[in-house]
Amino acid sequence: MPMEIVVTSGRWKNDPASRSLVEYLQANEIRLGLTEAVLYYDFPTYADYESAVIRPDVLLFSPNHGFLALRFLDDTLFQKSSASIAELDTALGDFTSNLYSRLLRSRELRSGRTRTIVDVHPVMFIPAEQAAAVLQASSQEIETKVCSSLESIGAYLAELTNLPLAPNAVAEVRSVVEGAKALSRPQKRLIQDPAQQPLAVLMSALESEIANFDEKQRHIALIDVGGPARIRGLAGSGKTVILAMKAAHLHLNNPEANILFTFYTKSLRATIKSMITKFYRHYSETDPNWRALHIRHGWGGSSVPGVYSDACRRANRGPLNFTDANRIAGRGETAFGAACKQLLDTGHPKPFYDHVLIDEGQDFPDSFYRLCHALTIGDRDKKSIVWAYDELQDILNVKIRQPDELFGRDIDGLPLVDLDRSSIHVPPGATNDAVLSKAYRNQRDVLVTAHAMGFGVNGTIVQMLESAEHWEDVGYDVLTGALVAGKPVKISRPARNSPIQIAEAPGFPLMKWDCADSLNSEIKAVSEGIRAFVGAGLAPEEILVISLDDRHAKRYLAGVAEHLAFIGIASNNVIADPYSEPPFTIAGKVTLSTVYRAKGNEASVVFALGIDAVDVKTRGGRNKLFTAFTRTKAWLRVSGVGSAAKQTLDELTTASGEAPNMNFTMPDLAVIDTIQRGFSKKGAAARAAREQYVERLKIAGFSEDEIEDELQLGVNGA
Repeated sequence: MPMEIVVTSGRWKNDPASRSLVEYLQANEIRLGLTEAVLYYDFPTYADYESAVIRPDVLLFSPNHGFLALRFLDDTLFQKSSASIAELDTALGDFTSNLYSRLLRSRELRSGRTRTIVDVHPVMFIPAEQAAAVLQASSQEIETKVCSSLESIGAYLAELTNLPLAPNAVAEVRSVVEGAKALSRPQKRLIQDPAQQPLAVLMSALESEIANFDEKQRHIALIDVGGPARIRGLAGSGKTVILAMKAAHLHLNNPEANILFTFYTKSLRATIKSMITKFYRHYSETDPNWRALHIRHGWGGSSVPGVYSDACRRANRGPLNFTDANRIAGRGETAFGAACKQLLDTGHPKPFYDHVLIDEGQDFPDSFYRLCHALTIGDRDKKSIVWAYDELQDILNVKIRQPDELFGRDIDGLPLVDLDRSSIHVPPGATNDAVLSKAYRNQRDVLVTAHAMGFGVNGTIVQMLESAEHWEDVGYDVLTGALVAGKPVKISRPARNSPIQIAEAPGFPLMKWDCADSLNSEIKAVSEGIRAFVGAGLAPEEILVISLDDRHAKRYLAGVAEHLAFIGIASNNVIADPYSEPPFTIAGKVTLSTVYRAKGNEASVVFALGIDAVDVKTRGGRNKLFTAFTRTKAWLRVSGVGSAAKQTLDELTTASGEAPNMNFTMPDLAVIDTIQRGFSKKGAAARAAREQYVERLKIAGFSEDEIEDELQLGVNGA
């Protein structure tokens, strides 16, 4: 595997010394033993007790050499006193100590109480023509290794060559450096009697696996693409985690920057804030400055901050409430969309944020994207806007929209955001249109069953992906070739794309469903099922009850709350008070929710009740099933009343029996909703051509700067 490059800041464009080092290491990676190495630029950043930010220019990690932390002396330092060299030496020493301290926290990486199995070697790069004079002028001895040429760095690497670290140790080192350890469960489960708490034992093992989310996710989270970017993936593929990590990293690198993290589901706020705080504290001794880093619901309200309501107040305008916004909404327009559009039409929104991160992007109207674009500082193709969406979890039944639809066009008719156009700013090894194929939240058979029900492949097919390539994007293998209307199709989800599996628990099958005689008997059965899970070691807050029946949701959830109270189990009914926004998860309480409030959240076990009320002949109904089922990290329970429930549950039986495969006859995409892949044929061809062109330029000996000049010339010439 070639050396991985992770560029985390835009400073890369103006740092020829670091780019020259990367080119040298890439050209010699086989000779130097760096084929499994990863090179971080401007990462990681650590903040000490005095809140001083310290980081190297380049951190190279190699299983064969350990770490090299490099700083380059630029021309401005040569003009300063020798104290600058001493300060740089001290800073590298501080960074080295910080990195060692984090490695020592991992038992797998300790070789003793105060030693690690991997070493950190600080290096100062001073060009040969300045090195002698600079070092001679220094008033104190320099402890850091000094290299005066790229070749001398190569020679130093040769000196450090050792037996390679084992793959599990390499993975552990990367998870520590890249921040995955920040997601570890805050406290270990209290398991007093494993025999009596089998489910707690299983979930503890599962959580240990989930904590180290994969390298592709972390890479996307850390890189700075220098402009707009899109992240696509299934529920549970880590989109929210990636955005939270990116927010923390941006804030740590530039504490003065105004950063916005916005989301659609109100109950997600506490989860997002917790994630960002954990990531930030992994690198710093303090909490984030929430005056600079804003976590905002899209709309907000009179007493709740939001992107829209904040923008209104900055413009000295009163934000519209739902009733007023709904009154001005046009045909097919949501109240929120109308509110954002009205504000935009006033021309008042002014740039305010240096970085904007949009989660749950599939649920926001176009006018909200345009509001976010107006609020973002920077030139058109360099506006730092990252949006994440799940094309298979669209409760509001909105077609997948391309960037030009979301953000609109300028007065000349050109898209305000064009990922192909802005890709010239993307650093090596990065992309501004990432697709996440692996899913970590759900068990494989549960996810495949949820997809089968969401598409309707065993009943009424209401929606379908547009191509075999799209199925591959979301982590499936198409075993029957191209998709042709009227022909049989077999889709399979390989274990590699659903890598987290829980062991079987006697008496607790992964999936189970029941058809009840009445609503009351269904509520009672669900309550008894919850009692069984709590009795087997799960905490009440690990259990989520979702009403699929919108019309009778209050009755369903109030009934479950009453039955649970009777058997001594507390509950948190998040829809009990429409005027409050309670935390979605409260310790010691089972969460009771609708599908809409549950979006973006998860639990160890999900009880989805009221399936008889779901219209499985519509895309909206199918999406509700998919969204509810994919809230679970492990066990799924489904129930409903009467013949309507039985028909859907029979379909569920077929779908689960075929998992991890799906078998169906390919429908005619012209007569059903087609979920678009998002790459136009022209865009896909342009990407492929660009990649081939860049590769030819590299082979011809062009540098990164020269390649960028060529690409820029091509864009301007077009």
